Amino acid sequence: MKRTLIILPLLLTILAQSCNKRCQCIAYNGGTVEYSTKELDALGKTCSEMRYYDGLTTQRYTVCDWKY
Repeated sequence: MKRTLIILPLLLTILAQSCNKRCQCIAYNGGTVEYSTKELDALGKTCSEMRYYDGLTTQRYTVCDWKY
């Protein structure tokens, strides 16, 4: 029983670290572009903000949403 109590949290930690969510944006031509959370942090944007060009209300992508 003790062994299970030690192994279970370890496995859950490994699984949580292996999951990486990515921001997936779909362009008007049907193509997709994905951004990691590090890339979004470097750009200073959230996933939903990636739809628009910097400082403009013109859309670059039709939709941007998190993909797990």
